Order: sequence, then structure tokens, then C-alpha cells
Amino acid sequence: MLRVATAECFTHGRVGREIHASASGYTGELGSDILGDSLEGRVSVVAACFIPTISGLRGLLGVDPPEPDYTTKSGAKAYSEEKDREVAKLMARAVRERTGADVGIGTTAGIGRGAICLDDGRVTVVARTDVHANLLRPDERIARRQRQGVRRALLLFRAYVEGELAEVVEKEWVVEARGVTSGPP
Repeated sequence: MLRVATAECFTHGRVGREIHASASGYTGELGSDILGDSLEGRVSVVAACFIPTISGLRGLLGVDPPEPDYTTKSGAKAYSEEKDREVAKLMARAVRERTGADVGIGTTAGIGRGAICLDDGRVTVVARTDVHANLLRPDERIARRQRQGVRRALLLFRAYVEGELAEVVEKEWVVEARGVTSGPP
């Protein structure tokens, strides 16, 4: 059984929740059309964490992330798009290692299109959304970016599980891919 853990900021733990729904044989809210029940009996969610702050990253994941470019009034970290990619990789790797999962997924978005990372220690894929939003000036784009981030994370994970990641990394929204080969992981 493949074990997955998520450390999520802008997707608010919804990626892990949708994977868990599919793995448990019931319908989720956003991922049903992407995952269906294809993961049932094949995947176990070890943890799905919503971690919006630097102190959360340090305390829960035991990492020392870069200082945020900005911090919201509620204390949430806000990075530029380039730093989001770095932090998403840090989050995915740390949650995988910290929980003993086979695969980690990290998501974070401050100012820009955000970043989604899938990491298994050998394979690392970083993707983004198409929705540019600014956490410091919230509007309807924040919710659109979140929905698309959840969908893209689920697409990456399904492709990983089905051994189809090589096809997905050709998408324009995948910004970095390391260790990707054809076939199952």
C-alpha cells in the first residue's frame, strides 16, 4: 500500500482529504472526477496537514524555511512565486520524512501562482496554477487559485500512482521535474 502525507498551505488540507476519500471508497468534493475510487485499497493517507505559518513549518515539520517576503495580519507566510516553489519542495520532503510516508505533497502560495510539489525521495515534480493571486490583497482569485491547486495536485498524484507521470510533466503548468521515468513508481 502506498502511503502519502500532505503539508498544505493554500489548499487548506483539501488535497489530503480528497485522496483519503478516494482511498476509502467514498466521494470527495473536488477530486471525484479526477480520482474517483481508483485509489481504494491502494493508498493510505498518513497525514493531511494545513500549515499556513512559519512557526507551523518549524514546529510540525522540523524545517527552517526561508523568511517570508511578507506576513499576513493572521500570521500566514507569503512568498513570491519563486520562493513558493522552494518552500513547496521543502514541505513535501519534510512531511514525507517526518511521517514515514512513501510520498509527500507540499503546497504553498503567497503572491503569484503558487506551487505544488510531489516528492518520493527519488522523484520530485513541482507545478503551479494558472491563477495569479495575492494573499495580501484577497479577492475571488484566491479561491480560484486554491481550487486549481487542489485539482493539479490530484492530477499529479493520480499520474504518479498510475505510472503516467512522464505524460503529465509535459504540461505547461509543470515547472520542474526530476527523476521521472515511464511506468509505475
